Amino acid sequence: MKARKTQVPGAELAAGSQPVKEFSLTLPMTVSGLDARGREFRENSQLSTISSEQASFLLKTRVERQALLKLVIALPPKLADGQPLALVIKGRVLATEPVPGQPELRKVLLGLDSRYFIGAEEA
Repeated sequence: MKARKTQVPGAELAAGSQPVKEFSLTLPMTVSGLDARGREFRENSQLSTISSEQASFLLKTRVERQALLKLVIALPPKLADGQPLALVIKGRVLATEPVPGQPELRKVLLGLDSRYFIGAEEA
C-alpha cells in the first residue's frame, strides 16, 4: 500500500523525498532544551504539524540546527480519558526559518526520536 502525503498549509518546510502523512494540530506544548548560546530555555508554544517523523512549531528562542529539544504536548481531555496527560517526545532540529511579518518568531522543524512517553503533564 502506497503512503499518501496530506498537504498542510504552511508545512512546506517539512517537504521530503519520502511521502509521510502529516497532521495539522494546534495543541499547547512546552519546548525545552539549549538555545543558540548554549543556555537552557523553556518556552510555551503550540504544535503546528506532526507526523511519525517530524513536528513543526513556532519559537521565539533561537535554536541551532541539530539542537536536542524536548516537547511536552498536553493531550486533549477526550484523548486522555479525562486525565491530565501529555505526550513527551524528544528530537533534533532539522531546520529553522523566519516567519514572514513576525521577525521575533522562527518556524522550527524537529526530527522526532522513535521513543516517546505518555504520562502525567510535565513528565
